[in-house]
Amino acid sequence: MIKRLLTIAFAVITTNVFSQVLVSYDFTGYNGLPASIPAGWTITVNDTSAAGKTFYTTAGSCATSCPSYKFNQTGATIITPSFSNATHLKFFMKGNGNTQLNPFKIYTTADGTNWTNIQTYSPVSLTGSFYTLSLNTSDIQVKFEYIKDSLGFNVALDDITISNGPVGINNISSESLNIYPTISTGAINIESSAEKKAIEISVINVIGKEVKRFNFIQNNGKSIINLSELPDGVYVLKMTINGQPFTKRVVIKR
Repeated sequence: MIKRLLTIAFAVITTNVFSQVLVSYDFTGYNGLPASIPAGWTITVNDTSAAGKTFYTTAGSCATSCPSYKFNQTGATIITPSFSNATHLKFFMKGNGNTQLNPFKIYTTADGTNWTNIQTYSPVSLTGSFYTLSLNTSDIQVKFEYIKDSLGFNVALDDITISNGPVGINNISSESLNIYPTISTGAINIESSAEKKAIEISVINVIGKEVKRFNFIQNNGKSIINLSELPDGVYVLKMTINGQPFTKRVVIKR
């Protein structure tokens, strides 16, 4: 019976590697003028002046290519076009200036009216990185919002991708990923030789039910997740690291 349940659990977490990009925007052609915004996208603050321009053209503040969007005013928002059946949001982000606790918030909506905050970054890291977040299949739009004070800290946003599966594999090999111990009283170590990573973990029990979720940025190559509140048993860690899927079976035993 246990073997059969484990088979069901692994079947539940099978990942479709052929994901489809539903919405994307790399800000190509954006120049601070509303006329340069692609159809379906909403950018509430647009500026071309030298003091307040809302785009970056320096490579360090862009992802694969420039320009990127420059959040430099409080309340500035970017809203995506509508989509359906999405599961993943990926984007590049970088803080610029003197680091401040200025919230950068990401929202989703299932009806186009009511917005739910799914992630807040405060402060935004000065290291430019890709971030991956999970979406509900009922979500139809994503909104990015920046709350800025008067101390000069801005945020670059670039290469937004919304898809129905992981995209943008960054070549983290299974050999460079170390998850231990596989039999634990609750603390599980996650180590990788790769640089700064966006990590998402779904903890699945033997009947295929998600019992715990983690979403964080790993900066130093090692993180510890705590499963000590879970009952003894076998669990599967369904992970995405920089958008790349991995699975690992662990046992909680006291």
